[in-house]
Parts: sequence; structure tokens; C-alpha cells
Amino acid sequence: MEQIMLDAHKMQAQGMKQKEIAQALGVTDRTVRNYLCQNPRKRKKPERKSKLDQFKTFIRILVEENPTRNGELIYDRVRAMGYEGKRTVLKEYITQLRKEIATQAVIRFETEPGYQAQVDWVDFGKQNLRGGVVKLYAFTMVLGYSRYPFVKFTTSMKSDQFLSCHQEAFRFFGGVPKEILYDNMKTAWIYDGEIWKPNKRLSAFSFHYSFNLKRCRVRRPETKGKVERFNQYLSGNFFAGLEINNLDLRELNHSVREWIDKIKDKGISGLSESRLTRFTLEKDHLSLLPKTSFDVRDLVVTAVNRESCVVWKTNYYSVPPQLLGKQVVLRPSVDGHYLDVYYADTCLRSIILVQKGSRLRIIDPTDRKAIQTRWEKDRERLQVLRNPKKRTQRAKEISVSIRHPSVYEVLLTGGIL
Repeated sequence: MEQIMLDAHKMQAQGMKQKEIAQALGVTDRTVRNYLCQNPRKRKKPERKSKLDQFKTFIRILVEENPTRNGELIYDRVRAMGYEGKRTVLKEYITQLRKEIATQAVIRFETEPGYQAQVDWVDFGKQNLRGGVVKLYAFTMVLGYSRYPFVKFTTSMKSDQFLSCHQEAFRFFGGVPKEILYDNMKTAWIYDGEIWKPNKRLSAFSFHYSFNLKRCRVRRPETKGKVERFNQYLSGNFFAGLEINNLDLRELNHSVREWIDKIKDKGISGLSESRLTRFTLEKDHLSLLPKTSFDVRDLVVTAVNRESCVVWKTNYYSVPPQLLGKQVVLRPSVDGHYLDVYYADTCLRSIILVQKGSRLRIIDPTDRKAIQTRWEKDRERLQVLRNPKKRTQRAKEISVSIRHPSVYEVLLTGGIL
């Protein structure tokens, strides 16, 4: 029946009339009319199974992770997993996946209140700050639903500064989003040659503040378009209007907070509401801040030298002589103004730092006398070791004191008189 229907449609396409078709096919006019009113079913092509089918999901993950990943490396990996097909079949599939990714439409999406924030750095190049010419950066965090921003200008993008900016942003917003999106910055993600792994310090930080880490795709910066658009606004609106000669970092951060206060009531492009209106709703959906803060400071293990000092940025700082030769942990503040010295998980001292590179020796007054006493004892001990007569006399004194201990020595050792 399907073949007769197909023939009827072919004859109609050739210009034959309904009666002529009926005569040619040996059926009634009514039957031909019914055939012509129906669309012939398309024949289903038999599905051919490919040796690549069971590996396609794995290959898609690899290509979406990094569209520029070498095809030979993918081939080697699937061969190790049991693929026995041709190399050309695999390469054709990889090419198809790359085209899909390249032509995929970027769809604007709205995140739920409190769900996601996007983080980025803006590089403003070398600027003349009070104290000299340095590189200037701006850390930006933008809440996905409200587009409410946080900005912190810094002179460093190191890990301790990066995490400290997060903490300030959380306090500024009054809570923590469920998820934060990053690009491939080293303080967020590490690529081991096969997969991207979260930076260990950021991973521990995210666990402490209970938010998930998310990475935007390689060569797809538009996936964090909300923070990208804000960064352009920050550069073109706020920074472009500054007197950039002799900037002060503290004043700069104060000014950007005032600027955020001004723009919060303006309507968001494409939406009928302002940042403040949407943030008023979003802030109630943010997670609560933990009771304790994460220690974002760097951790440096070092040994106390023979002068009972630790060395930091070419300068020497004294510590109690009891630590001489022992390992201690140094934790510099993010702003570089002071240094905490830890031994056995206890903070022994906070040291105010002098300018790095000064090659100064800073001796704490409380250490000076103790260090001097220690030096005198060491000098006396050294003289005894160097002088055989004194060493023999000292040995006799020790022998006598053991045979005839004083009352004080007996009490100290817990003996019985």
C-alpha cells in the first residue's frame, strides 16, 4: 500500500491527473484521492552501530572541556579504553563536536536569587600611586541575579589577596552565594595536562564558606558575561573619570564604594529593575557567614638562625632565644604591615615589618637581654670545650656534685634526704 501511495505522488508530480493515475494503478478515483491527501511515510534507515558509540560521551566531555585538545591524544586515550575503530572516524566525530561548540548560540540566562556570583580581575596596568609606580588591579565580584557588584583595588593578585577580597565581598553582601564562577586564573584552577582541578587553597576556602566552585569553559568568556560587562562599565565609567596622577589606594577604594552607591538605583540594561531592587530580594537568599573566618595568610616555614632571628624580605627580626635552631611558621598579613610568628600552633609574637629590602636587624627589647645571656653561656661553654684544663676541672666538679649532691639539687630531682 505504501508503494502504491508513493507511485501516486510521483505521478502527480509528473503532471498526471487523478483519473489517469487511477487507471495506471488499477484503483478507483476515490482511492487515489485518499492516497494523495496523505503524506507518504519516510522510510527509516537502518541504524548502523559504530565502534565509537560507547566512547562518544567520554569524547564529548573531553572536547567540551577543551575544544583545542589534540585529537591524537584523545585517540590514544580511547584506544587504551578498548576502541578498535579507525582513527579517521574518531577525528571526524571530534571535528563535528568542535563545530557544534563553535556555532552554539549564547543564550542569556537568569540565575536564581542568591545562587551564583561571578569573579574576575581587571588589570589597569602601571599606575602612579603614592609611594611609586606599581601595577594596579581591581578584584570584582558580581551577584548573578541582582548584578550588585563588589570592587576592591589592589596591587597584587596573589592567593592571600584573592581570598581576602572574597571575605570582604561576603561581608559587603552580608552573605555567601551558593556558587561562584571563575575563568582559568591560577589562583582558582590548575590544569594538570588532562583535567582542570581547583586550587587547593581556594578549595579549602570554599569548603569553609560552603559554596561550590564552577569554571567557565575555555575560550568562552561569555559564560561569565555579567562580570565582564560590569568590568567594562567600571573601566569606562568610574576609572576613566579619575585623576590618575598620584592615586591613593585607600581613597580609591573609598571612591569606588561611593560610585557603587550612585549606580545601584539605575535600571539594569534589558531589565526593568535596578540593582538595589533586585539585591533587596537576593540578599535574603544568600547563605549565612560562618562564625569564624578562614585564615587567608600565606604560610612560610623557616628556621631561627644562630642570632635568634628570622629573615623576612632581607630584614632580620628577633624571636625568643629558646627557639634558636628550631623551625617556626611565619604568617605575613595581607597588607604586608606585620608578621605573626607561630611555634607548635601558638602565636608567639606579632612583628611590625619595616620596608622590604632595607637589610635591617630589628631586635625586640624583651629579647635583647635573653639573647645576650644566651650568648654569654654559649661563649663560656665554648671556652671550656677549647681549654683542656678547664674541661678537666669542669668534669671533676660535675663528678663531685653527683657524688655529693646539695639539698637543693636533691629536692629538684625529687630525691629523699
